[in-house]
Amino acid sequence: MEQIWAYQYDENNLYVSPVEILYIEDDDGNVTKIIPPNSTEVSPGDLVHAKWTGTEWVESATDEYIESLEATVSEDESSGEKAMKAVADILETMVRGDS
Repeated sequence: MEQIWAYQYDENNLYVSPVEILYIEDDDGNVTKIIPPNSTEVSPGDLVHAKWTGTEWVESATDEYIESLEATVSEDESSGEKAMKAVADILETMVRGDS
């Protein structure tokens, strides 16, 4: 069966990570889809700090924070290095709990 993902959020409704949706088949062949708690099948897309409203993901990062990620970095950094730095900044902010 194809692996299908849900998108988990924390107690502040901020996106945490993808989680696998499970399918359990009973003895009669009935299949039940199990979506983990605090998860949705709606993708957060490319939002920087996705926040779940109960019906959709919205951007919770400030304009200033997003602009800081888009700011020009020294020319000797490759685009891959820039992307890794942006991801590291996002993860650090998530761990600290900043919004």
